[in-house]
Amino acid sequence: MRIPPSLFKYLLGQHILNGYAVALGVLLVGLAVGALAGFEAGLTAASGALCVSVGDTPSPLSAKIRILPLCWCSAVASALLTALTDGVPALQGVTVLVIGFVAGIQIAWGRWAIPLSILTLLAMVFTMGAPGDKFAFCESIALGGALYIPIALALTRASDSSGRRVMLAELIREFATFLRRMAEFYRPGADEGAACLKVVEQQASFSDQLQAARSLSVHATDPESGARLIAALAVLLEAFDGMIATMADHAPLRLVSAPSDLAERVESLLRKLADDLDALSLDLLIAGRTPTFPTEHAAALDAFSEEIAHLETDDPRLLRAARMTRARLAFVLNALARIPAVVASLAEAEKALSGLDLKKFAPPLRVSLKPLVKELRWDSHIFRHALRLSAALGCGYALIELTPGLRHGNWILLTIAVILRASYSATTQRRDQRLFGSVVGCGIAGALLWLDSTPLLMAAQLSAVGIAHAFTRVDYRLTSVAASVMALLGLHLLDPGEVAPVGSRLIDTAIGAALAYVFNLLLPNYERHGAAKLARAFVEKLAIYADRVLRWNVPVQDYRLARKALIESFSALGESSKLTRENPGAEKFWPLYSKLITQAYFTAAQIVTIKLLIRNRIDELDPYDSAALLDDTRAAVLAQLRPACADLPPACEFCPDESDAFAALRLRCAEAAVEAKRLRRLAAQLGV
Repeated sequence: MRIPPSLFKYLLGQHILNGYAVALGVLLVGLAVGALAGFEAGLTAASGALCVSVGDTPSPLSAKIRILPLCWCSAVASALLTALTDGVPALQGVTVLVIGFVAGIQIAWGRWAIPLSILTLLAMVFTMGAPGDKFAFCESIALGGALYIPIALALTRASDSSGRRVMLAELIREFATFLRRMAEFYRPGADEGAACLKVVEQQASFSDQLQAARSLSVHATDPESGARLIAALAVLLEAFDGMIATMADHAPLRLVSAPSDLAERVESLLRKLADDLDALSLDLLIAGRTPTFPTEHAAALDAFSEEIAHLETDDPRLLRAARMTRARLAFVLNALARIPAVVASLAEAEKALSGLDLKKFAPPLRVSLKPLVKELRWDSHIFRHALRLSAALGCGYALIELTPGLRHGNWILLTIAVILRASYSATTQRRDQRLFGSVVGCGIAGALLWLDSTPLLMAAQLSAVGIAHAFTRVDYRLTSVAASVMALLGLHLLDPGEVAPVGSRLIDTAIGAALAYVFNLLLPNYERHGAAKLARAFVEKLAIYADRVLRWNVPVQDYRLARKALIESFSALGESSKLTRENPGAEKFWPLYSKLITQAYFTAAQIVTIKLLIRNRIDELDPYDSAALLDDTRAAVLAQLRPACADLPPACEFCPDESDAFAALRLRCAEAAVEAKRLRRLAAQLGV
């Protein structure tokens, strides 16, 4: 039975493996302390392990060795400050403000620090809501967190090889989804702009997964296994280049308009390729199974070639688009077919990685105060986020203290902590997801408590820990459901005589969500305000990429580093596009921004095409003439991407006969300059 692609992320992936590992680590801490000091002590120690485990995300052992101790220090400091001010509302209110600000500014370290920010607040909330002696609870937090770290590191080491295979499988599935998005260009009546935005958004997801896979592979404890898997990434990126190149000269729209089923054939082939990549990803997950890739796609390419041969058209551009598409698809197929070989053979992997310094593709994690200090300025969106978060938590705390009925009000602070993000639209999304998750989670918890079975409650609690951790970035609704179940069951297990406050939790969640939304409007960080900066950064990355590509004999390392930077910049644009359209006032800004993103994609496609043309027909090109042409083209393209340059693009002369490789190269170079000029015009309208 074939698994629908949409279900893969819920059933398979590195996040699932990580969730299981976290749940196991928390369980082992609870069992160890419980065996020595009793059931209640085991549960409170597990709370400490749970706090630190929030920072235990999929990352290499070398990174976790630095991240997890920092998580422990942050959690213990937050819990201790909260305990020290317990019973003195004014002082504790100040503590809440300070911890909120520190947690907000921590994200200046990068995306990996978002869990660190959350666990800092989580330790504060847990300590405020802990029954009995707060200092004893702090000791349990410290003990549980300290015990969790070696367990987590040991589990990471034990799952190193399998974890990287899972990550590669997940990346391959992301690429399969990317192919399905590309297939939408070839549907009759396709909206080129809308299809392009879907591709860019999926590319953002692919880029995130790619960076995580790079990091796990480059810093692998088994260098040979790591080399094979990162070679698979390199080969997959060659296929990625080929797919981007199919967009050159708006080829999909030309095929859709053809009096034949050329576009339908391409769409069918891409969807079949995506299904085969899903199957390949499953092969990677099954121990002992040799991954394979089907060979029958050659027949589809032959049929495509025959249809091109019988194509009746007076439009030379259509014929050229069809031939180019066929060549690029053959390139993609050849690249994908190499994946099983590089995964299985070290010799093939080394061949794919020839000329590369892998460490430059996954720089080591650096933690210092410099990035935090750098953000301490009024125009920093991170600084403003820290102020918003601090103010929202302070207001929530004041409401708890001034309203006797808010008996379990620390849940209000927890809701604010997990909802309020650094961007306006992300906070709005989290608010809705949190409300949904709390309602469903409280319902599930109520049903489990009604059954009143301690073994069942403990099993459900452990499962909730794993699910909440696993789906934080995949589907926050599931995380919110599981977190609600986990919190309510945990409170009941700590104090079985206390009636579980299911109803009050729903009220607290609504209050916390309302406060998060209100403070989201304080010094708001609308994504559209930063869109011009992102676009400017992308244009600069594209200029660097063009500067590397439009040369004869480009070093492999230089090209791939420039491509890496460009993909990451595209990823930022993709994430921005999803959030920007939901901003107030976006109806005026969004149309131009979406056109810019679409044009950026086609400009990049033209430049990639030049790279592949030289690679595929290098024996037919004269090095001297080609180098001179590339120099002129580079100057022309950079004149558009960097306004300080003054060179004009060469004339774009269409040459229907591309049997001459140099004529084909000259045409591609001219088209690249024209596409860059269009991009420059849109960028100027956006103020870039």
